[in-house]
Amino acid sequence: MEVFVAQLLNGLVYGVLLFLMAAGLSLIFGLMNVVSLAHGSFFMLGAYVGLSIFNATGSFWLALILAPIPIIIAGIVIERLFMRPLYRRGHMDQVLLTFGFTFVFLDFVQTVWGRSVLRLPAPEALQGTLHIGAGVFSAYRLFLIGFGFAIALLLWLFLERSRIGAMVRAGVDDAQMASGLGGNIPALFSGMFGFGVALAALGGVAAGPILGLYPGMDAEILIPAFIVIVIGGLGSLRGAFAGSLVIGIADTFGKAYLPSLALFLIYLTMILVLLVRPQGLFGIKYADAAPAAVSTTPVPPTNRTRIVEFVALAALIALPFTVSDYGRTLIAEIFIFAIFAMSLDLLLGFTGLMSLGHAAFFGLGAYAVGVLGNMFGINAWIGVVAGSVLASLAAGLIGWFCVRTGGVTFLMLTLAFSQLVFSIALKWRDVTGGSDGLAIADKPSFFGFDLSSSLTMYFMALIFFVLVFWALRRLINAPLGRVFIGIRENEQRMLAIGYPTLAYKLLSFTIAAALAGLAGGLYAIFNGFISADALYWTASGDVLIMTMLGGAGTLIGPAIGSGVFLLMKNVVSSYNEHWLAIIGITFICCVMFFPGGIWGAIRGLHLRTRSAKS
Repeated sequence: MEVFVAQLLNGLVYGVLLFLMAAGLSLIFGLMNVVSLAHGSFFMLGAYVGLSIFNATGSFWLALILAPIPIIIAGIVIERLFMRPLYRRGHMDQVLLTFGFTFVFLDFVQTVWGRSVLRLPAPEALQGTLHIGAGVFSAYRLFLIGFGFAIALLLWLFLERSRIGAMVRAGVDDAQMASGLGGNIPALFSGMFGFGVALAALGGVAAGPILGLYPGMDAEILIPAFIVIVIGGLGSLRGAFAGSLVIGIADTFGKAYLPSLALFLIYLTMILVLLVRPQGLFGIKYADAAPAAVSTTPVPPTNRTRIVEFVALAALIALPFTVSDYGRTLIAEIFIFAIFAMSLDLLLGFTGLMSLGHAAFFGLGAYAVGVLGNMFGINAWIGVVAGSVLASLAAGLIGWFCVRTGGVTFLMLTLAFSQLVFSIALKWRDVTGGSDGLAIADKPSFFGFDLSSSLTMYFMALIFFVLVFWALRRLINAPLGRVFIGIRENEQRMLAIGYPTLAYKLLSFTIAAALAGLAGGLYAIFNGFISADALYWTASGDVLIMTMLGGAGTLIGPAIGSGVFLLMKNVVSSYNEHWLAIIGITFICCVMFFPGGIWGAIRGLHLRTRSAKS
C-alpha cells in the first residue's frame, strides 16, 4: 500500500509540473491559434533564471516569484515582433519560427550556464520528509502538489470571475466577435502569450529541485505537454488540468509496473483521442489554419534549365577531386539528407500536409539495414530495399488514419505515431539496441567499389540523389503531381470535380515515406550506426527546417536547405561555438523575410533582375 501511495504522489507531482507547462500552451492555442514549439524553452529558461536568482539571493521563494518576470517580457517581445506578422500565414510558419527560437535559447543556456546538470535546492523548510501512514515522503513534493492545485484554482477564478478572464474566454470562443464588440484583441494576444510563458517559467523553477537543470530539458517536457493538451483539449484549462493528472499518474505507474510499455501506451492514448475526438475531452472544435503559404507551381524543365543542370552535375562530379576526405564525407551526408528533405517536400510542399513525424520512416529504413544485416546476415542493399518497403507499408497503415484529418490534428497525429515508433525502438533492446544504438556489422560494396573509401561513398550518394531528384521532378510534372498540387491549393474543389482526395493524400504520404526509408537505409550504410534518436521528434524538426530553409515546393530548395543546415552544424560549429544560435537566427530571418526560403529568394531576385532589364 505504501508503494502505491508513493507512486500516486509522485504521479501527482509530475502531473502538476505538466499542468504548469500545458495550461499556458493550451490557452495560447485556444485564443491565438498558435502552435509554439518554443514553449518548452520558456520552461527551461525559467528554471535557469530561477537558479541565478537563488544564487544571488539565497532565497528559493524569490526565485519562484521573480524568475517569470523576464520570461514574460521575452514572451511579449517575441509575440509582438515575430509571431504577430505570421498569424495569417498558417501553422507551418509558426511551428518553424518557434523551432528556430529553440535553437537560440538552447545556445543561450549553454553559453551562460554550461552543459552540466545543475540543481536548484528546495527551500530549507521543505527539505525534510513527512510521515503519511507508514510511508515517508518528501516535504517539497507534497508542497508542490498543493502549490499546483492552488495555481489551478487561481487560474480558474481568474478566467471565470474576472473581466480579463471573460475577454479571454470570449476570444477563445470567437476572436473576431470579441474584437467586434470592442475587445482589444492584439493587446489580449500579447498579454496571454506573456501569461502562458510565465506559467511555463514558473513550472521550470518548481521543477528545479526534482528534475534538475540541463540543456535539452525543454524537448523532454514539451512532448508530454502536447500529449496533455491533446487529451484534455486545446483551449481548455479544465482539460489541461485533468489531462496533466491523468498523464502524470499513468506515466509514473507505467514506469513502475510496466516500464517497457509505459511510453507506448501513453502515445497510443494520444492517437486514440485524436482519432475519436480531435478537440480533446474538454476542448472546443477549432478550424485548422492553412498549412502554409506554399504556392509554387512546378515548371517543366526547359532547354536552358537542362544546360544549367548539366553544368551543375558536371561540377558535382568534379568536386570530390578538389576536396579532402572530410569534405567528400560531409557532402555525401548532405546528398543523403537532401533525399530525406525532398521526400518531405513531396508531402509538405506539393500536397500541403505538414508532418512532424517524418523521421519515423527514415529510422525504419535505417533499422531495416542494421537488423537484417546483423541478425540474419542479409546484404545491406537488400536491407535498403526492404527498409524502403517497410517504411511505405508503415506509412500506408499510419496514413490511413492521418490523411482523414488536416492542419494541427494531422501534425499531432504524425507526431504521436512517430513517437510511438520511437518508443518501440527505444525499448526493444534485443533487436534495436535500445538507447545504446545498433552498429552496422559490415559495409557493402557499391558495384564492386569499397564504400570505406570516401570517394566511393560520395558517388554512391550523388547517384541516389540525382535519381531521386529526377524521379520526383518527373512525378510532380506528371498528371499525378498536378493532383497533389490541386489538393494543396483547394482540396474541396478537387473533391467537387471527382478526385478521391483521401486516396491521393495517402499515396503522397506513402511515396514520401518510401523515399525517407531509402534515405534512412543509405544513412545507415554511410554512418555505420543507427540509434533511436534518428526517430525522435527533433529529427523530424530538423528535416522540416531543411525543407523550409531551402524553400518548400521546389525540390531543389530542400536540397539547398540540407546543405546549409549540415554545413552550419558541421563546419560552423568547428569555428564558432554558437552555431546553434546562428542556425536559429538564420532560420528566424528566413521565415520572417524570405517565406519562400533560400531558393525562393534566389528565384525572386532573378525574376526582378530580368524584369528590370526588359
